[in-house]
Amino acid sequence: NHIMELLIILDAMRSASAKRITAVVPYYSYARSDKKDAPRISIAGRLMADLLKTAGANRVLTMDLHADSVHGFFSIPVDHLTAIPIICGHFQHRLDISNTVTVATDAGGAKRVGRFAKKMNTSMAIIDKRRISDTDVVQGLVIGDVKGKDAIIFDDEISTGGTMITSVKTLEKAGVRKIFIGATHPVLSGPAVKNLKDSSIEEIVVTNTVEIPGSKKMEQLNVLSVGPLFAEAIKRIHTGESVGALFT
Repeated sequence: NHIMELLIILDAMRSASAKRITAVVPYYSYARSDKKDAPRISIAGRLMADLLKTAGANRVLTMDLHADSVHGFFSIPVDHLTAIPIICGHFQHRLDISNTVTVATDAGGAKRVGRFAKKMNTSMAIIDKRRISDTDVVQGLVIGDVKGKDAIIFDDEISTGGTMITSVKTLEKAGVRKIFIGATHPVLSGPAVKNLKDSSIEEIVVTNTVEIPGSKKMEQLNVLSVGPLFAEAIKRIHTGESVGALFT
């Protein structure tokens, strides 16, 4: 429904002869479909990029795409924001950084988590993961020193929570002290809320790119606002200033 509303609004703005139209999409959900990994499936991330342009968007403003390759699906300018500085700022005030390690749930997320660890000024570890299906994963060894440390698992989103819960169990076996989670997009679908509530996670820090209904809120959940960051980015786009300078 939200996608159709956005496309209709874009078309209406174009029909009204708007000089420039920027589509603000905090959570680009179709970024998860970024490759043809099975026969006869659609690459929805590319399809949605084409639809946004066709409807009238001249530019897209989004945050923490699931895969960097999705940026290349667009033939119009894309400003790709990140919530890493906001989430890092929260943890830097809460934890003893000298005894904290940042953890990637798999090798595919290592680059993103590497940026997070650099901003946090912590060491980094990676969990070896094998995905069985969209909801089931199997993990093995932890690559890196985590024993006796506080661990922050960072990812771009929490969907069903399957990866997070499996990661928590793997880290517990490896001897971590406390476990925290940081993620930009709190999708929280299916059994995510129940699984996260029943876990030993100390705190789950997310942003408000996705609206969280009351039924999905839990004691460990801490929601940070990315509104001011988007507001500043929108201002810079329309005054011709650098958006990238926000993160340098």
